[in-house]
Amino acid sequence: MSRQHQISEENKEEIERIEEISEATRRERIKKIKVTEEQNRLKDEYLRQVQPKDILDYGVITELAGRIPVITTLDSLTQEDLVQIAMSKERGVIAQIEQLLSLNSCQLEFTNDAIKAIAELAFCKKTGARALKSIIETSLLEAMFEIPGSDINKVTITSETVLDRKEPIYSYKCSNADKRG
Repeated sequence: MSRQHQISEENKEEIERIEEISEATRRERIKKIKVTEEQNRLKDEYLRQVQPKDILDYGVITELAGRIPVITTLDSLTQEDLVQIAMSKERGVIAQIEQLLSLNSCQLEFTNDAIKAIAELAFCKKTGARALKSIIETSLLEAMFEIPGSDINKVTITSETVLDRKEPIYSYKCSNADKRG
């Protein structure tokens, strides 16, 4: 067996091992998310059943508890809720940043996988729309400095940009020479 063939076989084994580790990590993340979603559902169900006596038993003083006329709870956000918040046309996080980039004549695009990755990370952080904004801004940090004064007219965010902090995909305006071509 030649040395080159031996190295190739070693690389192939290393790549297979990395793929196994990556797949195990992905399965573990999905499992963790499903457990967290179930915990959220149970917590939401318990909170819906809270009565004024429960608040007193918790330690809230009577004077304060008496000033709470209505007890209401909010359900935990799901990944689907986070996707909807991010994609909302009027006040969504993505719409806000699209508007900001449009000031530099630049379009913003997210792949479906990127949106899912953002929602998944935000769900794991358990801080709702604030996590969405933080994750999106982190993914666009480098682009926000590149765009002003450049020929970039479109930025595409992929799941690799979100998860692995890889550079977004930039599209450039055609120069005069290209327009003539």
